[in-house]
Amino acid sequence: MGNYKTLSTRGKEIFTNIALHPGDVLSNELEAREIKKTVFAEQIGMKPGHLSELLHGKRHVSAATAIKLEKLLDIPAEYWLRVQVYYDLFVERNKEGEAA
Repeated sequence: MGNYKTLSTRGKEIFTNIALHPGDVLSNELEAREIKKTVFAEQIGMKPGHLSELLHGKRHVSAATAIKLEKLLDIPAEYWLRVQVYYDLFVERNKEGEAA
């Protein structure tokens, strides 16, 4: 398995051999800022169950959600969408490897 690229919140490239789902990044961010998930779900206009699914990698970050995250966390929407795209590519490439 090779290294995969993602970007830090400052746009610096980070190479890793695992792919991070944006939900993992968001979960870490909420924890670091000591923001309760139920409160954050309300602030972002998302049902707590849907936020939980996002945090556990079962939901994707849409453009609309990325913009809400940008407004609430001051982390650019483009960052969230890049993390999602890199994760999606990682998953698809691993599917190709399994089929071979």
